[in-house]
Amino acid sequence: MNTTTIASLERLEFVQHISEGILTVLPNKGPSGLGLTVRRVFAISGVSEGGIRGDHAHRDCTQVVVCLHGRVTVVVDDGRDSVMVVLEDPAQGLSIPPGLWNRLTFSDPATVLAVFCDRAYEADDYVRDRAEFMKFKGL
Repeated sequence: MNTTTIASLERLEFVQHISEGILTVLPNKGPSGLGLTVRRVFAISGVSEGGIRGDHAHRDCTQVVVCLHGRVTVVVDDGRDSVMVVLEDPAQGLSIPPGLWNRLTFSDPATVLAVFCDRAYEADDYVRDRAEFMKFKGL
């Protein structure tokens, strides 16, 4: 049984340097860091307006999601409660610990989302079925 709740979500703020554009720094440590050792990074783009990605939970993987361009609406739930977080600033991220269901809705095809994971890809880490998720949560 996984006891992670919505209270486990963490909003992250990253340092930006503005001069001839904006440089956003996403360090692994410190108060403005990712808070995890990065084992995998991927980007999602080209998703149609209103298109959905995610729609699953992880058993063991923590993910930090950062919208580099555009807007992504993230709905996260723990089987009982849910929260909606809008990401539209590359200076902000959302750390999603294992055991929380996440669903990401993209605003348009130009939106770019970066995902930083503390684990390599493992197919068995994904919980893609809602009934299996509820069982995993002990609900």
